Amino acid sequence: MQVIPNKMGRRLQKPLLSALAVARSMALVAGALALPSAAMAFQIAPMGSAFESKLTNETEDSLADVAGRLGVLIKGRVHEEITQIAMGCPVDPANLAQDATCSTRDLPFVTPYVIYGVRWNDLPPFKLLPDEGNCTYLGKSCIVSQTIRFSTQPLCWYCLFKDAEKKAQIKPIVGCSKAQGTFHGNVMTRSHFGDLQFLHAMASEEGVHPGATRAKVLDWLEFAWKVSSREIKPDTFLRDIDNATLKEHFGCTQWRVSDLYILGHQDKLLPYLHHVAFGSVLHTVQDSFAGAHSSREATPPGGMCKDTAFAQPRRIVELHTYGAQDGGLHDEQDTRDAMTRVSAADKWPDAVEATRNLARFYDDRARWSEVQPYMQCLFELADERKDSSPGEPYRRR
Repeated sequence: MQVIPNKMGRRLQKPLLSALAVARSMALVAGALALPSAAMAFQIAPMGSAFESKLTNETEDSLADVAGRLGVLIKGRVHEEITQIAMGCPVDPANLAQDATCSTRDLPFVTPYVIYGVRWNDLPPFKLLPDEGNCTYLGKSCIVSQTIRFSTQPLCWYCLFKDAEKKAQIKPIVGCSKAQGTFHGNVMTRSHFGDLQFLHAMASEEGVHPGATRAKVLDWLEFAWKVSSREIKPDTFLRDIDNATLKEHFGCTQWRVSDLYILGHQDKLLPYLHHVAFGSVLHTVQDSFAGAHSSREATPPGGMCKDTAFAQPRRIVELHTYGAQDGGLHDEQDTRDAMTRVSAADKWPDAVEATRNLARFYDDRARWSEVQPYMQCLFELADERKDSSPGEPYRRR
């Protein structure tokens, strides 16, 4: 079974195909540098595209230096690889576990702006208030006058991340909520440990009914898809968008859509914001097939998603929450090894298949009303379902 390239990947020329031979050898080296380890509680994101690297002045050497100073591993490009495969990178399902060609950086099948968006859910840019910049690690404090990114202030970012990891075990991390007994967080800490975990298809805390989390995930996907389809304009204030989840979690802000996605780089990324938003849609959907994010039934129910031409995937039993998970065990489920375990001669991993289908909608400039039935199907709940927990295989001991 071969990938059928979509419109974004059809511009591939013979010289680019020949470059895949080089990519295959590079992938073998990259894979050796990104081996998972359950003992590692935290892994940092890999390099983005050459475009993103130039945008943020990050190099492979600087990333390796930061990883060495922090004593952590560099993650593999799993989300990026899933997206490249779905959009035309030529690899057979039967060989996927051994052939990491499509995990190589800067392949031509996806625009760098979509890749930026695929990475955004893990690495959203954010600003700190003046009294939030006192996080210091290895002698480096946060520069609050600058937009915070891992690539530009890695020690500050890491310090804030680890601080939030500890705080989340005591009190919920929130944004707009004024509830007693909570910590105020930024977009990054809220997405990993707090009230924005739906960006990763996860619940915000233990004991949440999967229907409630599903509603937030679908609200988020509606918003992000409407930005990608240009139904929502970049200069729209988040508080003005008719979306319950957006109002709950961003209604107290003065942010516009562009502030959320491309803060600090509006001048360079604004014309491509729709691509960034589409990438963030893909990240959420891809995460929903990772074992530490959700538990799904062992087999699909059979049949097609209602009002679509696509097969129904395995239904969701539980949407997990990150706070009490072991970081290393969680990260192991986000590796390409975990992603490729279900590969067969005639079947793609679910995350690849879902991404391929969504890419077809995107190529066709589909509006949310056309995509909604498939999105609802991707997140359909099983008859036997559970409230959120870390998931016993991933619980911190």
